[in-house]
Amino acid sequence: MKTLIIEGFLKLVALLPLALARAIARGLAKLLVLFNNDISRITSLNLAMTQPQLDAAELKSLSRKSMASTMVNAFEMPIIWQKNDDWLERKILAVENDQLMRAALAEAKGVIVICPHIGNWEVFGRHLPSYGPTTNLYQPPKLVAVENIVRRGRERSGASLVPTNQRGMAALLKALKRGEITGILPDQVPQPNSGEFTDFFGKPAYTMTLVHKLVKKTRCKVILGYALRVKGGFKIVYQVAPEEIYSEDQLSSVKALSQMVEMAIEDDMAQYQWAYKRFKAQPEGLHDPY
Repeated sequence: MKTLIIEGFLKLVALLPLALARAIARGLAKLLVLFNNDISRITSLNLAMTQPQLDAAELKSLSRKSMASTMVNAFEMPIIWQKNDDWLERKILAVENDQLMRAALAEAKGVIVICPHIGNWEVFGRHLPSYGPTTNLYQPPKLVAVENIVRRGRERSGASLVPTNQRGMAALLKALKRGEITGILPDQVPQPNSGEFTDFFGKPAYTMTLVHKLVKKTRCKVILGYALRVKGGFKIVYQVAPEEIYSEDQLSSVKALSQMVEMAIEDDMAQYQWAYKRFKAQPEGLHDPY
């Protein structure tokens, strides 16, 4: 019954016009603030920890904007999963620094595109295959019905999805060696022994070492990319990766990866997924802030 309800809700939301879905989501976000649920609590805590330069009023305002963005994203995703490429192309209103992607691909060494959880990463994931064959890491949700909707949506534009295990890593490596594109979401807490602690807005965050390992094995190019929400649709943005991402030293490379996430956030702080427990893994001697 739970699966049927969720599946029905996702299909219903997918029928909404984008503007109406955004309006409903923003209204729901205002209600969540009143109840101080986990989304509200974690968002406020993460912002307070990482943005100490802001006063109480600024933090409160930013937290509410971030919660609205989180809810809007949740309502946009079912729409993105269901719409065709023509609809999506009309909703992508601008692409900044498109030449960075094309230049990186022209080197034929493969390209890792780092896409933090900012704006709408489902839009970005469907945009990437417009440049060529694309392989993305994928961790399926627990509910089978939801998994089917998500998988079909993410593959709708031609991306190949691979699991977050050794088989998936091998597929990413092969794709890069063929000179293709891989998309990686870099800002979730990795599995034990798969990361390093590095600075993220002044706090230690356990960060994946996967990108460093792939770069070391393939000498591929790395680009930062994401899709920000704008009035009427979305804006795709590409940025140059810090040179240290290519460092032979693992920690230096991981620091550069964390810096790339910060670069994206500084473009629009309110659109980042601050509701995620980014600091739940802590170095020995420090407690879980959640």
